[in-house]
Amino acid sequence: MPFGMEAAQGDLALTLTAQGSGTVTSGPITSAGKAGHVLVMVHVSAITGTTPTLNVSLEQSADGTSYSALAGSGVAQLTAVGNAVAYAYPTANYVRVTATVGGTTPAVSARVAALVFGD
Repeated sequence: MPFGMEAAQGDLALTLTAQGSGTVTSGPITSAGKAGHVLVMVHVSAITGTTPTLNVSLEQSADGTSYSALAGSGVAQLTAVGNAVAYAYPTANYVRVTATVGGTTPAVSARVAALVFGD
């Protein structure tokens, strides 16, 4: 592997303005087989309710249809305004972001971005 900076692709994967509990997912965040390393970044600008939580992680799929959790890709659970980052090394062709809001009457405003580096 040569030394130096490597090109990365980045985009806003999800914008959340969730009222209530539930899970949302992005579409695939890169072309098939192009994700060698993925950095996911979360910014929560508002979070209210009784014990509100936000969990963000990556999922991967061999076929772009059936997804499963990408081990170790979850950011630290967010329960207040703030930021979190996670890094993962997918082994399947497709990668997407998943976000789950929990708590009693939660309301969450957040943005989730992803940077994808080739292998």
